[in-house]
Amino acid sequence: MSEATQSRRELREEQQASRSLSMPSFGMPSRDALVDLAFALVLVGIALVGFRTGFIGWEWVLAAGAGVVLGTLVAHVAVARSWPLVLTALVLVAVHFLLGGPFAVRGDLIGGVVPSLQTLRDLATAPVTGWKEWLTLLPPVDARGPLVALPWVTGLVGSALTYGVARRFRSVSAAAIAPVVLLAGSIALGTQQPAAKLVQGVVFALVLILWLVARSARTRAALQNGAGRQARTVTGVALLAVAAVAGTFLGPFLPGTDEGAARAVVRSELTPPYDVAQFTSPLSGFREYTEPNAAELYDKEILSVSGLPDGTPVRFATLDSYDGLVWGAADRAMDGTPFQQVGSRIAPRATGESATVTVTVPEGGYDGVWLPLAGSTTGISFTGARSDDLADALWLNTATETAAVPASIGPGDSYTFDTVLTGEYSTKLPAELDVASGGQISQDTSFLDSKLDAWTGQESGAWQKLVAVAKTMSSEGAYTDGGTANSYEKVYLPGHSLGRLSRFVGSTQLAGNDEQYAATLALVGNRLGIPSRVVMGAIPEAGGVVKGKDVHAWVEVQQDNGTWHALLPSTFLPDRNKKPNEQQLKSEEQKVGAQVPPPAGVNPPSVLQGPDQAQNATDIKKKKRNPLDIGAWPLWLKILVLGILLPILLAVGIWALIRWLKARRRRKHATTGPTPARAAWVWRDLVSDARSLGVAVPRGATRLEQAAAFPEGVTAAPIAAGANAAVFGPGDPEPEVAVGLLEEADGVRRELRGHTSRWRRLRSDLSLRPFFERDPRTRTAARRLPSLPALRRTKATGGASA
Repeated sequence: MSEATQSRRELREEQQASRSLSMPSFGMPSRDALVDLAFALVLVGIALVGFRTGFIGWEWVLAAGAGVVLGTLVAHVAVARSWPLVLTALVLVAVHFLLGGPFAVRGDLIGGVVPSLQTLRDLATAPVTGWKEWLTLLPPVDARGPLVALPWVTGLVGSALTYGVARRFRSVSAAAIAPVVLLAGSIALGTQQPAAKLVQGVVFALVLILWLVARSARTRAALQNGAGRQARTVTGVALLAVAAVAGTFLGPFLPGTDEGAARAVVRSELTPPYDVAQFTSPLSGFREYTEPNAAELYDKEILSVSGLPDGTPVRFATLDSYDGLVWGAADRAMDGTPFQQVGSRIAPRATGESATVTVTVPEGGYDGVWLPLAGSTTGISFTGARSDDLADALWLNTATETAAVPASIGPGDSYTFDTVLTGEYSTKLPAELDVASGGQISQDTSFLDSKLDAWTGQESGAWQKLVAVAKTMSSEGAYTDGGTANSYEKVYLPGHSLGRLSRFVGSTQLAGNDEQYAATLALVGNRLGIPSRVVMGAIPEAGGVVKGKDVHAWVEVQQDNGTWHALLPSTFLPDRNKKPNEQQLKSEEQKVGAQVPPPAGVNPPSVLQGPDQAQNATDIKKKKRNPLDIGAWPLWLKILVLGILLPILLAVGIWALIRWLKARRRRKHATTGPTPARAAWVWRDLVSDARSLGVAVPRGATRLEQAAAFPEGVTAAPIAAGANAAVFGPGDPEPEVAVGLLEEADGVRRELRGHTSRWRRLRSDLSLRPFFERDPRTRTAARRLPSLPALRRTKATGGASA
């Protein structure tokens, strides 16, 4: 074989080896690719854990896992085959539509495998509108619906970006962008219950740091004589120290550190697309179910309920907001829980006896937007011709267990709900009950105080006072629904506004029905400092039949443990047959039509209230908010100041401090010590800064040789020659020589910085290597005038090495 043939063969082998190293073949990833693959899978998987609290069931795990695997596979092939970005995106879109059905949206597949037109429609709309729907639905959402396409597409795109960027770009930090964005997104779009704080916090950070270290080692130049190892070690320790100090002093002020506060996420800041206040309070229409009434519902079946234990009330709506006119359902409960759209399955929120209840609305029966439920609902399914329309617009407040259907429930509708019955309902009031405190109504209810003093007698505790009021209502009050148009009871008007209730409690004898008694008792509870609310519902008869006469209103008070205790109508309503006396009728006739003046603007302290409550009743001035109180800041301001501005200021402060320390160190080197040592330090500092700016200044070379390595257009030779003259020249040079060399060196530094990128300049400013430079070795022994041969030898060698 000729020498030329051998050379050509060796050249071909080298080219093939080069291509195999730069572009691994499909199915045979390199060692570095396998490392990137492992880290990418782990990081993306940890980020996707945030979906755990947003879905019910395991189906989302399969969808997310399949998306991660397929996205990584597409990214690997794209890198191996050098696909352009557009082609890679098109392949990902094809995978999404072809395989998204079998792995994620499986409800409408043909034969369980082939995507149908509805499947393709769900896959197309989920990445666009699905996020809004998911955020407004009550979490966790049923993972068997089309919204499971969200973790699927997130895993598909997230893994493709993470692995693709890591393999296409040599930058160490670029690989961290996609997983960090995924993690931040999964947390921000998650629920108020953290998915996995330890895994998504500590484990994610450790894995990411290890990956960045592994990638950095691939491009880091080999250390020479141990130089740089000490600097890197000290830099790492310094950064850890800064992080520890910052975490210690700034950590308590960051959002989310208060364990008692609700977790701030995107869905908690969203406003429902409709206002439940637009729906009429069912309590205002209470007389629709009484007798006599034009609706004639009193003795008519309005609901049929099966599967519910006897004596268990059915809740129409919880009314926890009073505006002076009506008790209504608030958009958000007292704890901030909003109405949210729900699917067919709802996560359990309580423990107790499970039950499956079926409700049917007969002809001429119940009609309204409030969905009758019982207990703590865990699932709702509608049947009948309107089942899809009703299920698509079902809203539930889990704090008040109130559901609304804007399309209205009416005759012919039927539904089944799974529920957890949380306790027994008693017709007697307990002597002792640990009630919560803090109940308050924005309206002025001081008109109750004069009656409360008389009703409660010598009772001391808030609960005991409320029990005394309930007993007084039951024993001394009278019941009336207003009677017919010609009845003497017509003077007792419906309603529960402040004016109506002022007349109700101001009469010589209480007279009204569930509406007035329940509304007043709830106001009394709040006046006494007990969080109280009104519930409108029904207590089914034996067999599950609900007639108009079974519809009632009762009161619930909050206990110390956060649960609500029901005061059923039998605990505070007078007997239905007990009618107002004639003297009371005449008194009421004189009041009807008169304008009742509003209560006084300042609540006088009552003997029924404790010192704190009395003070709160009379202090109507708003306390001025301290602008420096971080806890009172809104969420956006906390994020802006503590999450963005403060870290930026801290980073800028660290950068400015390091630059100032370096300048101070250079000035100290040039102004202290023997002049030859000063000059030597000026050159050593300049070389150190040049290396941090990317200039390949050789080690072990003379100063003039090192000056020759500076970029073209940057002249450092005069400074090198000046340093040589100061070190090797005859006698001791003047101190001003070193100061002059420092000024020249500063000019060279500015020229060097003008030849480098902004990122390189920032890295140079933050580099701590100059702080660990060793003292230059100066020949201070050669202070006397050297001989002529020695001078010639010095000129021939060009000076000492730096």
